[in-house]
Amino acid sequence: MLACAVFDLDGTIIDASSERLFFFYLLKRGKLRLGSLAEWLIDWIRLFDFHKVKANKVYLKGIDAESLIDEACTFFADYLVNRISPHACELIEFHKSHGRMVVILSGSLTVLVTQFAEHFALETTFGNDLEVVGGKITGKLAGYHPYGQQKATLVETLSSEHQLDLSTSYAYGNHHTDAYKLQLFGHPVAVNPTAKLRRIAKVNGWSIEMFHGRTA
Repeated sequence: MLACAVFDLDGTIIDASSERLFFFYLLKRGKLRLGSLAEWLIDWIRLFDFHKVKANKVYLKGIDAESLIDEACTFFADYLVNRISPHACELIEFHKSHGRMVVILSGSLTVLVTQFAEHFALETTFGNDLEVVGGKITGKLAGYHPYGQQKATLVETLSSEHQLDLSTSYAYGNHHTDAYKLQLFGHPVAVNPTAKLRRIAKVNGWSIEMFHGRTA
């Protein structure tokens, strides 16, 4: 059976939230509509649910979908590529050279995740797909939201579709919600982990690696 290596993006391949950085990039360039921003801020205050807030993309409402892709390409080339961990690059190439299927599984926007996939020449990625109607982004997600337990479900689906042996496979993540995914693998790695994930990793004997400074 084929083995794989599944990488988280934010806090793992790069040292920050790609979507948060992209938000401020678009804001600085005047690409976000004031009405959409106001609606998004009201939702932040009203929801009081982190999962729902993470899935709320109303700040992008009304933007032309093709223009957002163009902005993502420029943003990646000018900013994100420089934030990629050299060790993450080495590991991705290592796993590819050993015939493992390398996957990026992220809760970030698909338009951003795709840039990393093209950079590393990867065929399989998961991100947040945005609903588009009449060429414009609606602010809603189209399909699943890769977060927490949903990441584990996507891994199980991927494993079934590609006949993957997870017991010989690797997974990398930085947040405690990645534990749902990490526990499915024979080689789980906590990368620059949050305090909660560090505790989980130590209890379970998982590897801990630092891709972005600090010592373990």
